[in-house]
Amino acid sequence: MNQHWLTLLRAEVARTSQGACAKRLKVDRTAINKVLKGRYMADTKNIEAKVLQVLDNTPWLHALRAEVARTSQARTAERLRVSEATISQVLSGSYKASTQRIERRVRGELLGEVVECRVLYDISLRVCQDVQERQRGAGSNPHYQQCFSACRGQGRWEHKGACPHYCGGGSAGKDGAK
Repeated sequence: MNQHWLTLLRAEVARTSQGACAKRLKVDRTAINKVLKGRYMADTKNIEAKVLQVLDNTPWLHALRAEVARTSQARTAERLRVSEATISQVLSGSYKASTQRIERRVRGELLGEVVECRVLYDISLRVCQDVQERQRGAGSNPHYQQCFSACRGQGRWEHKGACPHYCGGGSAGKDGAK
């Protein structure tokens, strides 16, 4: 279970008070107290959602929420090239895997973040993530073949090491790196 929301709640209570936190989240102070003590008997999903919505100050998450509110989860997922279930889980705080891949896609596609690629020059962070996730030999585009090696610091890029933007190519074991 993802406990990020609980960490945020504890930090907010430490920074302010249980009463102030409850007021900000628009929940009962007793509920906050019981959640923090591990004695809350009801389902915590509503509190989790409020904590993530109000207390999580991550810019990429705000951009993701805004895009979903502006369009829909389905359209946002399509734009980011991830599943709708992934978007739903990230927004609810129940996504079990690391959110690094999703964060990079949001920062590149929705926030317009650009990185310098050794092969493709200035590209969006989402395109960088797409390139990293391609299998070696996928497609016939020679740029992708060069990117595969450049990202991993292989071949003629071995002396430079792995690209500073390289994050493992998405899934472990999928990239073919040694």
